[in-house]
Amino acid sequence: MIDREICLKDIADSLAYLSRQVEIYNCVNFYDINIVAEDFYANLLNLIYGYNLINLNVEEKNAPAIDLVDDINRISIQVTSDNTSEKIKESIRKFNEHEHYLNYDRLIVLMLTKKKKYRTIFDTDGKFSFNATNDLIDYTDLMKFIKAKSTKDLKEIKDYLNLELTDKMFQEKNTESSEIDTIIALIEYITKNRELKKNIDTVIDPEYKIKKRFKEFTERIVSEFTTLFTLYGEALEIVNDTLEIDEAQDIITIFYLQDISIRFLELANDSPIEALKLLVDYFEEKMSVNGKKYDRAAIKFYLVNEMIKCNVFPNERSEYNDSK
Repeated sequence: MIDREICLKDIADSLAYLSRQVEIYNCVNFYDINIVAEDFYANLLNLIYGYNLINLNVEEKNAPAIDLVDDINRISIQVTSDNTSEKIKESIRKFNEHEHYLNYDRLIVLMLTKKKKYRTIFDTDGKFSFNATNDLIDYTDLMKFIKAKSTKDLKEIKDYLNLELTDKMFQEKNTESSEIDTIIALIEYITKNRELKKNIDTVIDPEYKIKKRFKEFTERIVSEFTTLFTLYGEALEIVNDTLEIDEAQDIITIFYLQDISIRFLELANDSPIEALKLLVDYFEEKMSVNGKKYDRAAIKFYLVNEMIKCNVFPNERSEYNDSK
């Protein structure tokens, strides 16, 4: 993988990891990480956007409505782990109440956790312009902007994240991979080790596969996919966006997945549940030669998702036609 893709992978993994940590810590009423994140994001946003942000709370603890300010560009930022519409309304109300619009033209609300899809209209009483699409941001929005940066800039951002997150706060990342890192590592392994296989004449029909071909396992497959998608669906979306993977995957990769999954399905006597377990074991062992631990459930989710897309355990046309 080229340097640029490595940088993007590491950046996406670090930002997603921080977001999860904030969410987990806040669930147990541990909010110190929110305060640490203010300085962290001030420096990060300066690197990404070329801002001149400073942490206002250093000079004025619990400054109302805003945490980071750039007096040169007249930008203010509220850093929060509360992603509710009520919190946003409160930030706008306090911004107006303290007349921050006299010094700053823009209020950005930076969510430390994943933002929601807001239908609320946020009224500023005409004091300043607030666009929910551009002014409510989370780490996924940062990644969209970061992707357009030069490789040199990406390396600088990656180095900063490594220094502030990996080295200082989350050293366990060196030996344990997140779901994003796991899925990317799995894709990397497949890309590097795939072989050109003979094309198998297949039919893409997920409903037939789940409800008829594997009817004895339908309830189990649907239940596992639903549960795994809830946990890992967002991670896969981030991976696809970061690596710019679309639905039209490399045909060699598809052939590889079809071939290896058919072989394991035969070993499992046509049990997709047992074959999935064998596939997870296989990929986990192959990926772990460097001693790093990977998320088994993330590997399983990737494979189950590919099964739904009919790239794993494909419907061979001859059998498909015979069943009709």
